[in-house]
Amino acid sequence: MTDGNRQMGNQAERTDEGAGGLEGRPEEIKERKKLFRWFVSLMEERAWLEEMSLQGWFLTDLRMGLWYSFERRKPRRTAYDVERFDLAKNPTRREIQEKSDLMDMAVEMGWREVCRDEGMNYYLAKDWEANETNELYDSPEDRARRLERYNRFFSDKIHMILWACILIEAVAFLFWLFPSEGDEWFLAFSMIYTIFCLTFCLTFLRWKKRYSRELKLSMDEWRGIYGKQNTVTKFRPVLTVGSLERYLERQSAKGYHLKNMRVFRFVFSKGEPEEIAYMMDTKYLTNRRRKKSGGGVFRDSRDWEGRNNDWQVQSLKEAEAAGWEFAGAVECRNILYRARKGKAAPINDVGGLRVISAVGGLTVLIATAALIGAIVGGLIGYFFS
Repeated sequence: MTDGNRQMGNQAERTDEGAGGLEGRPEEIKERKKLFRWFVSLMEERAWLEEMSLQGWFLTDLRMGLWYSFERRKPRRTAYDVERFDLAKNPTRREIQEKSDLMDMAVEMGWREVCRDEGMNYYLAKDWEANETNELYDSPEDRARRLERYNRFFSDKIHMILWACILIEAVAFLFWLFPSEGDEWFLAFSMIYTIFCLTFCLTFLRWKKRYSRELKLSMDEWRGIYGKQNTVTKFRPVLTVGSLERYLERQSAKGYHLKNMRVFRFVFSKGEPEEIAYMMDTKYLTNRRRKKSGGGVFRDSRDWEGRNNDWQVQSLKEAEAAGWEFAGAVECRNILYRARKGKAAPINDVGGLRVISAVGGLTVLIATAALIGAIVGGLIGYFFS
């Protein structure tokens, strides 16, 4: 298909297929409903739409990315995928032709357009086929090209918000240079507006990071890492290495096994109770072992954020040689290992006053930012008051 009509197909036919069966079988519409949902994760949204199809609800329309319209049909497993077709500000010939080529490819693979939202996100669906590809993109290279389009979307939004923020601050600076009676309201407004804009930028950056992490994965890979089947999320402030290890061991004894973790947030998969030992390793502990064995320590004066992975590579070698398996890493400063109790030899001293925080990097960052803010605020108050 090369022209616009052939790209999109017949609108009535697509509507019938999207709502009543992708293979084109006419079905009586029994019921319609609308649901309000907000998804940050595109993969989570696709999984939810698939679950709805198993319950007999098939997507027909989407408004503002929030209001989902469904029609009731005979339940069957349906695969959903999403692609983005907005053009760049100065599109190349390839970018102009890209939508047509991708839609042609999708139709050949059995996909049909169901709907699209105001953000140029196109929702495609097809009946699930066992032992067949049930994703629009089944290679890392194709998924990377889609990710590039979503990254561009987030970057454009962030740039637009920042430029608006700079403009408001420039006007506020002029008010400050040339004060007049009654302009205090604008200075207060500019401060609130700047905080609002920066909050939005941080939010978009967080979403962009999540998309970058998830859209590189296939749906099966995503389900294995982030899927919520039989998982439990718990929030707990754990400050020391020892308390973290003991907490995770208690959870394993109850049948909750660590799946992934962030600062203060732990995701467990539900299974049989097991006696699992956990061990947290850090750069400090790795260097201490190196000193005891007469080796050199890992020290990089230019690595301000602690992202040099030399010590982590060494930690992996020593831990895996002792029978431990990698369980996760936090803050680029801590690596967590696990093993069945009695099956791995400890590589660090057990017990003692090991008060290396699992959130130490974040704590230092907040404390440093607060200190700098206090110094800058004090200097401004001293010289301009």
